[in-house]
Amino acid sequence: MSEDTPTPPPSDVPPVDLSKVETDSLGSKRMKRSFWQRIGASGLTVSLAVHVLLVFIAAAFVVSTVTDNAKKDPNTFATGAGGGSGGERVKSTERKVQPKNVKSLAKTTTRITSKSASASIALPDMPNSASASSMVSGAMAGGASKGFGGGAGGGIGSGKGMGSGGGKNFVAKPVMGANIFSQRLAVYFDASASMLPYLDRVEAEIRDKFPDADVYLSNGVFIDVHDSEVVGGEKFKGTPFLNRPTGGGSKKNAKGELVATETNPAKLTSQGRAILKKYGNNFKTGSVGGWIDVLKDDRTYDALIVFSDFQDGVRQIRTKAIGGVAAYKPDKGMRADPPVVFSDRTNQGGGFARSVTLVASGGASGQPVVQCKDTTGLIEGMVALGAGIPAGTTIVSIVPNVSFTLSKPLTAAATGRVVCNNGGDKRFPEEKKWEEEWEKSFAGARENKGPRLYLISTSRAYGNKPGTIFQRCVAASEGSAIMVKFGSGKKGAATLNDLHNYDDLYVGMPVSGRGIPDGATLVSLPTFKEIIDPEDPEKKRKKRVVDKQLTISAPLTDDAPNAVFAFTPLIQAVATLAKDSKTLTDVSGSVDLRPGMIILDARFPAATKVISVTPNKAAAGFFTVEMSAPATAAGANVVLRFRPAGSTTGNARGAAPVR
Repeated sequence: MSEDTPTPPPSDVPPVDLSKVETDSLGSKRMKRSFWQRIGASGLTVSLAVHVLLVFIAAAFVVSTVTDNAKKDPNTFATGAGGGSGGERVKSTERKVQPKNVKSLAKTTTRITSKSASASIALPDMPNSASASSMVSGAMAGGASKGFGGGAGGGIGSGKGMGSGGGKNFVAKPVMGANIFSQRLAVYFDASASMLPYLDRVEAEIRDKFPDADVYLSNGVFIDVHDSEVVGGEKFKGTPFLNRPTGGGSKKNAKGELVATETNPAKLTSQGRAILKKYGNNFKTGSVGGWIDVLKDDRTYDALIVFSDFQDGVRQIRTKAIGGVAAYKPDKGMRADPPVVFSDRTNQGGGFARSVTLVASGGASGQPVVQCKDTTGLIEGMVALGAGIPAGTTIVSIVPNVSFTLSKPLTAAATGRVVCNNGGDKRFPEEKKWEEEWEKSFAGARENKGPRLYLISTSRAYGNKPGTIFQRCVAASEGSAIMVKFGSGKKGAATLNDLHNYDDLYVGMPVSGRGIPDGATLVSLPTFKEIIDPEDPEKKRKKRVVDKQLTISAPLTDDAPNAVFAFTPLIQAVATLAKDSKTLTDVSGSVDLRPGMIILDARFPAATKVISVTPNKAAAGFFTVEMSAPATAAGANVVLRFRPAGSTTGNARGAAPVR
């Protein structure tokens, strides 16, 4: 039985137009395509649309970038901060520097100077062709840095540029009245018992300006020399003959126990610890002599400070044969005690050797009293030499800045120069070579080849004592020597009250400190009186107190309680002046006078400097000195004072070491 196929239901789809239907080779039929579809243009349309969009985006980015760059001044140079990290943070110079093209930089340019008659500054030479090429390559290939910094571009800058890091430009920092030019500072603190009370305060003052300073503590400020070798120095290999202790002082700790005071390695930098490990025993044995002899040639530090009361001095002995003198041999069974050939302390502890030239203003024949308006530097016991003074006469008493009394009466009226001294030097020239080596090393500071030396004293003004090796090294390095006194002052008053001591102060010394105006000097020393000690229950013991306080030339501008005041020692000499002449003749009284020192005298214009110091061949101990400006008045046997000039090379130091 068969089944018929059912007829499909009617559809809603409209019938196809047969005119638009193609028939293929198999007889099947399909829709006809348009010409645009047959050539494949549909994909091309999509591709073109995408590319047009990309071109539009790229064009917008380029236009935006050009617009931003056009807003910048193409002639603005960076300051040379270098390091590749300054970027846009580096400020441009206030006055725009016009960049030169490559051709102009490659040529030898001429000096650019001002034609103004009043101008005092000449611009430096432009770079030569080699440096110009380097600068151009640095500017063009700067990469991560801009301008002429030393970043990835390899320009001519270095470090982090001006003002920080490894830059070369920096200014002095004041420490207790001394302007210290340094980035790498070492301090020698005299840790003897007399100085320990100042230790904490002095260290705090120094670390306030130089937080990473290396502070070394050792006993005293002794300089011991055997023949021509400094004890504790790098060349010294023998066994020292010492008549002094080598340990430091002691103070109470938090528990009230007495403990030795020594260098604390934990407070030193890595370089400081390495130096202490290598030379610690040298510093203990040689005291400040060994410390200076080692560090004067070590480039770890660019400045050295010695803080002390400077009460110990130099002692040089002879053990080897020299100049016809046999070598020293100790007596059998006796402790070795080589002869002392030089000491700036007479009788091994009886006071410092000193030589001073004074000017007598009167004194009658047959009388032992010599009138003298300035007795600065005079000491009882000195031998006096001068017109009318018998041989072997000594000074027995002194009335400051009035007169002094001799051990013998005058044989004639006393006028003119009087030379007084209390020391001697028995060394041969070969035995003084260590002093020459010290001076030469410190003179290298002027060319950044050695450290500067600064002396801060609480008692002794080395600058007022002729011949001291300390002062000569200070002058050679263009450092400074000052005295500090702890006291107080009140705003509006011209007095400094109750200083801890008044040693080596004299009228005319420059003084500085909190509240003290620039240029102030010491006008008068204090006077004293004795009173009944109020703490004595029996009221019998007397106490010495200040009657009139020390005065200065200007009132304080601020209160200064518990302050540090600095006094600058001066170099004193006696000379003859001629009006309108730059030449000082018959100069005597000081061997420390050096070119560059500034004279402090109303008969010369301000800031007049020493140009040259020439020994007189016909008269030992006398000199001829040329000044930078002529004297405005004449004078015979005039007392003159000088001070070292301010340093001008302090901003030419290398980068600080890695700590």
